[in-house]
Parts: sequence; C-alpha cells; structure tokens
Amino acid sequence: MTDSAKAQLEAALTASDCLSVDASGTLCIEGSRCTDLLREFGSPLFVLSDSTLRQNVRRIQTAFEQRWPAPVTVLYAIKCNPNFAVRALVHQEGAGGDCFGLGELEATFAGGADPERIMLNGSNKTEDIIERAIELGVTVNMDAADEPERIEQVAARLGRNVRVNIRLKVVPPEYASYESDLLDFKGDFRAALRRLKWGVNEETAIGMIETRDSYPHLEFTGFHTHLGRLSQSLAAREAYDREFARVLCRIHQTTGFAPQMIDIGGGWPRERDVEARTLDMNPNTIEDYARVTCGAISAELEAANMPLPHLMLEPGRYIAGNAGVLLTTIESIKHEDEFSWVYVDASTNIMPLLGAAVEGTFNHMLAATRMHDSLTVQTDVVGPLCIESVLREDCRLPDVERGDVIAILDAGMYAESDSHQLNWLPRPATVMVRDHEVGVVRAAETLESIFETQRLPVWLRGVNVPPSSYRKHAIEASDD
Repeated sequence: MTDSAKAQLEAALTASDCLSVDASGTLCIEGSRCTDLLREFGSPLFVLSDSTLRQNVRRIQTAFEQRWPAPVTVLYAIKCNPNFAVRALVHQEGAGGDCFGLGELEATFAGGADPERIMLNGSNKTEDIIERAIELGVTVNMDAADEPERIEQVAARLGRNVRVNIRLKVVPPEYASYESDLLDFKGDFRAALRRLKWGVNEETAIGMIETRDSYPHLEFTGFHTHLGRLSQSLAAREAYDREFARVLCRIHQTTGFAPQMIDIGGGWPRERDVEARTLDMNPNTIEDYARVTCGAISAELEAANMPLPHLMLEPGRYIAGNAGVLLTTIESIKHEDEFSWVYVDASTNIMPLLGAAVEGTFNHMLAATRMHDSLTVQTDVVGPLCIESVLREDCRLPDVERGDVIAILDAGMYAESDSHQLNWLPRPATVMVRDHEVGVVRAAETLESIFETQRLPVWLRGVNVPPSSYRKHAIEASDD
C-alpha cells in the first residue's frame, strides 16, 4: 500500500538500518519480531542493532579517512548512548572514545578501550578525575588556563607524564548571520559562542602554550574544539572548521607550536535527522560533511606550511542514533470531541528530547504490529506521566487497538543517558540484537531497585502507616 506504515518506513530507511516487515505486517529488527522481543523482555523496550552500530562506525571512519591524508581516529561520544555493550562494540571496531567526567571515563573502560585513543573532556575536572585519567593513560583536553598547573601537580605526585590538548573556542565571522534548526535561532550567534563555558579563546591558548615548559610532566599534543549539532548546513560546518584552522595557524605563527593531533568534536547530523524537527530527510551525507571539514582545515594548514596532524572526531548520534528503536505498547485509546489520544506505556521520562520545546527531536513513529495497514487515523500519542508527556501530536497511524505496538525510531541517541524517574516510573530494559541473537544490555529497573537509595531518619518514622516493604528497607538501611 502506498499509504501504510510500511510505506512510511521504506521512505525513511537509510543505508545502515536493519528494519524489515514480515508477512504478517510485524516490524522486525535484525530479523527479530518486535512482538517476540516484548514478550520476552517486557514493554516498553529499547532495542539496539549490532549491525547498524558497526556499519555506522565503519562508514564515518571511511568518510574521513578518504578525505584526510594523515591518520584518522573516531572517538565514540559515550554520552550519546552510555551502555557498556555499545562501548564494547565500538572498541571491537577500533574506535576510541570521548568521555566527559569520571562516570563516562569508567564506563568507557568497563566496555573496553585503548587508552591511546581516549579523550577526557570536562569543564571543571576534580583532582580525583585528573588522577584517574593519568592512571589510565588517557589524553586530557584542558578547558581553562589554570588546568595545566593543576594537572602538573597530580602528575608530579604520581610520577607519570600525561598527554594534554587545549580546547579552543571558535567564533567564525560568518556566524554574524546564523540559523539553527535545532535551537530555532536566526541572527548573530557569535556572542553565544563566546559565552559558552567550554574552552578558551586564542589569547588564552597562546599563553598556555608559551608557558608549557613550566609543566615537565605535561606533553602538549594539540587542540580540541566542538561545535555540536546545531544545523544541517554544510556552509556553517565549513565556516566553523575553516576558522578553527585559522586559529591554529595564528597560534603556530605566534608560538611555533604545531599540533600533532586535532580533535574536531562531534555533532554530525544523520540523513534521518530527528533534531531538524521534520520527517524530511537531510540531503547531506556524512561524506559531504567530511569533504567540507577536511577540505577547509587542510587548505588553511597547507597554506601556512603546517603539517597535517592526526585527525580525531567525536561522533555520538551518527553512530548510535538510528541503531536504537523504542518499542511501546498501547494501553488505551480515548476519543473526545474532535480529539483522540493513544496511551502507550512509554513516556518522555525515557526519551526526554522527544518533542521537547528546546533541543527537541521529531521521531518517526510506526504501528509496528500493523505495518501493512493504511494510515487512517490522526491522533496524539501520549505516555502515563502526570505531565503532558506528548510523544507526538497528530501522529498518523492505522486503526490501532489496545495491545498494538508502536515503534519509535532513532531512539539510540540521548534517550537512556538523559532519562529520569518522574512519578517513580522504572526505566525499561535495553537489548541488543545480532542476526536473530538477542542479549540484554541493560536490565529493567524495578520499584525495588529505584527505591534502594531511599532512607528515613529517626524523627520521621513515628507515623501510623500500612505495612510497606519499601519503608522497612529505608528504615533498616538508615540504621546500618
């Protein structure tokens, strides 16, 4: 049918998607029927595709390798999808990692990592974080003028050397006229870039380079920058990278310092770009972004007779975004006046960016158990929270019933890492599928697990309440 859920899917498929529809009209992920997955692991359920993750790592690595004459390393941004299993998979594929803070650093090594390919970011690193980074042997991206001294003190105490880079603020002159589809912004964006808490300006960076001999345990290797996913525009990306390269050239001219490596950050939009807040496909591919980025940086460095350094980049959404699907079951349907609501068991607590007013996403939603049926209904899809928790307004669906399954695509990015427990709603399990094989990646939460940290001080216990095992545990744990 030309106006069915299956047709919706086919129009939105990208090269690495492992989604199909069986003869009964049921959505399958790497050959596993969504209904079978829910029957075994419960609803709602995050499902990750092993094959999609691997294809995405390989494609972005190849895209930049083919356009940059020096070495290229992909650093997976674990904040995008923090599961150990995802980290283990990208490590198998040769990817390094971008970590922000101690938790992400430990999660990266829990999944698997080569210290030579790991970057620690962070705008206010504690001594504990710095010490752990030095123990593990990772590179530290410095974010402020006082960081070299603080890192040197820890490194000297440990008797260890540490690789460091300087994170730069980059303010392209072209951003005097800038448009962001993510932020719904149009105008002069330069002041906003200067006000960002991350990184240092060119003058500060020069001062840090000129005093580097004062820090014998620090090996200054290069520079880091990060724009993030603000726009699909190739011209905007090119302008940012060109200005980054020009800053490097000016620093080199002043200090003589030529970076061995540069880390250009992440924010690479996908073809099915949910952050553009439209179901229209992004006309630009990762190869297009690699072409303008590599071309802009290499042209400036070569013109200044600077050697091309090792290039590193920090994709998150590009690797994990379309690898995840959220499956959720319809619990009830309500019609009133001219409105209708489909109530599902998932909500915005497990995908907080879905439909959010600021930096929100607009995801495809498919009737996973009625993929052959025509789209005859327009309804709001909502969750069980006490807030509106609107997953989609005016969603086009077939004539669904209680018990049918809705699949939300592109749930692999910034869902689990941003999730929360409003209304004490336990978060669901995550599984990974690989050619009909299924493994649990993250166990589902229960009331027992989310109440585990609760305590009741002595002066709050003298109330007459019905017996509660959770209350009993909170009191006993307080007395331990």
